[in-house]
Amino acid sequence: MKKILAVDDEPEMLSLMKFALDKAGFEVATCDSGRKAMQAIADAKPDLLILDMMLPGVDGYSLLGEIAAEPAMK
Repeated sequence: MKKILAVDDEPEMLSLMKFALDKAGFEVATCDSGRKAMQAIADAKPDLLILDMMLPGVDGYSLLGEIAAEPAMK
């Protein structure tokens, strides 16, 4: 089963994505902040990342840079 990690700071959006993706047959993990996302990515090892760009603290653009700089996550 393909794994998806959804990162968004809006609980309603995370719930909606999780519900829809679960119904479509995916294994879904969620994370509510950019600060927690790197650990969530390492833990879940997702096939796909759905990332909100407008996160408080560490925004999605900065997080993408961190992911690209991490050889194990490419």
